[in-house]
Amino acid sequence: MTYAAHPEDILRFACARDDVCLGVITRVTGGAMRPEGALFAVTESGGMAGYVSNGCVDADIIAQARAALADGERRDLIYGEGSPFFDIVLPCGGAIALTLIPGPDRDIMSQGLAGLINREAVTLDLGLGSPCVYHPRLRLRISGRGAALIALARLATESGFLVDAGSPDIELKMPLGDIAFTHLNGTSLPGRGDDKWTAHVMLFHDHDYELPLLKAALGGPAFFIGAMGSRQTQAARRERLAELGISAAQIDRVRGPVGLIPSLRDARQLGVSILAQIIQTAQDGDLL
Repeated sequence: MTYAAHPEDILRFACARDDVCLGVITRVTGGAMRPEGALFAVTESGGMAGYVSNGCVDADIIAQARAALADGERRDLIYGEGSPFFDIVLPCGGAIALTLIPGPDRDIMSQGLAGLINREAVTLDLGLGSPCVYHPRLRLRISGRGAALIALARLATESGFLVDAGSPDIELKMPLGDIAFTHLNGTSLPGRGDDKWTAHVMLFHDHDYELPLLKAALGGPAFFIGAMGSRQTQAARRERLAELGISAAQIDRVRGPVGLIPSLRDARQLGVSILAQIIQTAQDGDLL
């Protein structure tokens, strides 16, 4: 089983295989690991990309999907409250309803995958009554120095973000491994351009270095822009940005001190705090 969560990963898995059953969660009541509309895919051999629960029902779903592939018939299933499967219990209560689609339309899946890769919201009509809308994965562009940059980049990558890291310090490229890295020249931002699913974080102690980068980020549609530093640093930052001719409304977009938990002094804990704030902002903006 591949514990992928993003629809881009599920569609890529499904599009690469001939005998595949695509699954869609159609209704959730009570506690559940996955939301309505979440995708998963099962192959004839029992391989699975994605997940439905924390292991409570996935084994039976694989068996049901393989049976659907064998007879070519869709299956609408319910687990938990109202389910005919009395021996399969959801410890958290509630119910999960889902549909299994053997041999899904490859053109629909391919078009959806292409749209997500191209950073577009896509609508998949899988014949379930109402189409499902999916967003591209979140992108994080990090500019900075030191351990905080490395920790945040690694955590974000493990959390499914597309990550672009940039630093004036070329030696940071090696510890970042396969994470995309840009050697900053003082005015450029790391990596690819912005869209509304993009977040920026500045992790500099030399706050003069970040000003042109912040100005560039504020010129784009990023849903989140944050910068490291104390409250006093944020006040000084706002003054400097205003001197650069940036409006108060734009300056208000810069979150500082960045992160949900104040005054952290550990790079990894700071990374968790920042990442949680970004995810919360994306959820509040219906970007997930």
